[in-house]
Amino acid sequence: PITEDYAPLLPWIGVLWIGAGVGWLLARVQFRPLRHMPDIRPLSFLGRWPLTIYLLHQPVFVGLVWLAAHLRSG
Repeated sequence: PITEDYAPLLPWIGVLWIGAGVGWLLARVQFRPLRHMPDIRPLSFLGRWPLTIYLLHQPVFVGLVWLAAHLRSG
């Protein structure tokens, strides 16, 4: 079916392989910026709980949109 959200995955596999290869090479040669990475614990938290965060932020955004519409209508 014709849809607006369809994006074929196969053409992008090359980009994935290039990124994985570059990352592997940089880690193998101990690329200097990778040695001094900032603390990524907040990002690690987001990565461990993505579905929960997604499901919780939906009602928050819907509530904010409702509040904005309510305040704007007077």
